[in-house]
Amino acid sequence: MHVVITGTSRGIGRELVNRYQAAGAEVTGTSRDHSSGVRLDVTDPGQQARFAAQLKGQPVDLLVCNAGVYLDKAMAMEDYSAEVWGKTLAANVTGVFLTVQALLPNLRLAEAPKIAILSSQMASHARAPGGSYAYRASKAAALNIGRNLATDLLPEGIAVGIYHPGCPSSTLQNYI
Repeated sequence: MHVVITGTSRGIGRELVNRYQAAGAEVTGTSRDHSSGVRLDVTDPGQQARFAAQLKGQPVDLLVCNAGVYLDKAMAMEDYSAEVWGKTLAANVTGVFLTVQALLPNLRLAEAPKIAILSSQMASHARAPGGSYAYRASKAAALNIGRNLATDLLPEGIAVGIYHPGCPSSTLQNYI
């Protein structure tokens, strides 16, 4: 089984790499700074194309879209800028779509391909206590992308799941 995980330099991404490797999977991890595996800034179409070229012809059984940013944590409303919004949406929304788009040929080569998109409880309209506007909006958009990908890729047999880090730790690992 070949698993590709974006955003593996720390936190959830690093832990997922450890767990999938311990389970015997071949894992390709990515990070913006090349600190853990392959260099991939998910917001850069050129890097996405180069990454896809490196994996050309290799089936990807599970793609985990984990890379993301949380730039507006504890930010006052007056401190928001177009740059904060742009970088957040680029990484957390566009990055998910570009990664799926780039690796779709690899997913199509697998027997039972799956995509896991990491969102957040903060994407929920039911959990809106205020603040973290860019992050919350971006994770809600990632959730929406996942729902639409699930519909569009179902006829091809590609399953799409959307997860938040608060789910039981075994849930994503059992998605293989």
